[in-house]
Amino acid sequence: MKTKNDDAIVKIGKPIGGLHGVSVIFPEFKDIINYEEHKIILNRGYPRFVTHPFLKMREDFYKKKYRAIETLCCHSYESAIFLALDYYIKNGIKLYINEGLSNIFFEYFTQRIPNFINKVPIHEADVIITDKQDIKPELKANNQVLILIVEEPTDIFVDHNDLIDIIITHDKLYDIGIILIYADIISDMVLLRRHAGLIPSSRKMMTKKVLENKYEFQQTKFLKKRVSKLELTRRDNCFLFPSGMSAVFFAIYSLISPRKTRFIALGSLYVDTIRILEKWPKKYGLNDTLFITEDFEKKLKDSIEDNTAGIILEFPTNPLLQLIDIEKIVSIAHKKKVNVIVDSTIATPYNFHPFDYNADIVVHSTTKFLNGKNNHIGGVLITNDVEIKKKVSLLKQLTNIAMDSNEIRILSRNIKYFEKRMENINNNSFKIAKFLDHHPKIEKVYYPCLKNNPNYRLAKKYLKGGSGLISFVLKNSSYITAEKFYNHVKAPILKGPSLGSEKTLLSPYVVMAHYNDSKEILKQIGLDFYLMRISIGIEPVDKIKESLDNALKYIS
Repeated sequence: MKTKNDDAIVKIGKPIGGLHGVSVIFPEFKDIINYEEHKIILNRGYPRFVTHPFLKMREDFYKKKYRAIETLCCHSYESAIFLALDYYIKNGIKLYINEGLSNIFFEYFTQRIPNFINKVPIHEADVIITDKQDIKPELKANNQVLILIVEEPTDIFVDHNDLIDIIITHDKLYDIGIILIYADIISDMVLLRRHAGLIPSSRKMMTKKVLENKYEFQQTKFLKKRVSKLELTRRDNCFLFPSGMSAVFFAIYSLISPRKTRFIALGSLYVDTIRILEKWPKKYGLNDTLFITEDFEKKLKDSIEDNTAGIILEFPTNPLLQLIDIEKIVSIAHKKKVNVIVDSTIATPYNFHPFDYNADIVVHSTTKFLNGKNNHIGGVLITNDVEIKKKVSLLKQLTNIAMDSNEIRILSRNIKYFEKRMENINNNSFKIAKFLDHHPKIEKVYYPCLKNNPNYRLAKKYLKGGSGLISFVLKNSSYITAEKFYNHVKAPILKGPSLGSEKTLLSPYVVMAHYNDSKEILKQIGLDFYLMRISIGIEPVDKIKESLDNALKYIS
């Protein structure tokens, strides 16, 4: 089968953060364009977007051995089942499911959203889900989908791959889930895994599965206590996840109930959070998510209805660094008994505490500022609400999702220096923001702690410091201007996506996150296509200024 990548050239990227680095250097602007247009394939990059070589080796092993079109690794066997079922489940679908783990997932789905899928006899089903290995040609009709779930890989995978669309199995060596794909659904399934954040850590692929020991338990306990203390709450309110997106995904899922099926999103959100809120309600037959991008308080008051499950926002937003008056938003929401999720990854607990304003759920991508070294992937979900804790615990247990023990070890080490690192980042970013704001080659700077920023009043109210993220638009913004500037940026600035590292990272954020969005959509959400985003590190601030100033000399 030919894919859109068949003619692409594999490019060996230099990772930022070492062997397990979560970003990659794009030396020139054209490299980014070629990547977005699928003319090159990266061997390294952000793990949810670019499969790490360790995972790729395992996927290729299964793909070749069992003659699959494609293979995907998932964080756990259970999460692989969840992902595959979630892919096929949509409003009105008719399923045949025999007893077993898949049936437990079916019961979970139907409890959350009753009557949107139907369990029927095998001959009436759109999708057949079975763990029976005696596959026969008469088992399914031409238009039926057959999903086989087996814990132990067998030769049946090869013998009947012409009948089977999906096989889910358990790689017990690394305790991961394997999805063998024999149907033409590869790109959609890859996107689904990315949005839900269920990809395994590369470190998980280095260590064969062993029983959890006392040392690992103590490290987990220490990390949860450390993160909880930063957010001014208790250790038992903290849940560790394999990625920031899985924490966001579970936060959203935890609030859905039979009577609460609609979300409201405030401000600009991370692209994968947007995709979750766009896609999942539609396929479940729920109410579409309402996206509010201005007049937040007024529009929210007019928009909350009895079926509103939750409100989600980032503080500040990415990439425009908008601030929303959380105290007022939470007050409006709670009067209508609606929960509020705050993604506080960018602000960090050094600068802001959402629980001070009665937020219900706080999520962080620990990959970013909390770790600060660009060499870890993980996420946390924190809640003081007893009922939400029960729902999150149930889904975590069902999907067997947790931060990998090796990632816990790395984060536990790096988070020790979090406060000092953030103090330096705050100081540097404020100086760089002022430098850019006064530079004649800069059209606009987005940084809430500048006095001329429309968010300055809220920054003074809520933030101890501006954190490390700054976005800016170049004068005469165009492809040529962006290319000249980007190509002339030198050390210590590294040219790669991601944020929150102690190393300064620059990327043309909109080009990378919204490349295929129309001009109308970008205008609607207030994004210049060539907007630059810089995540300030702890290097000497004069060196960062020097690099930016030198690059700006090359544009007119």
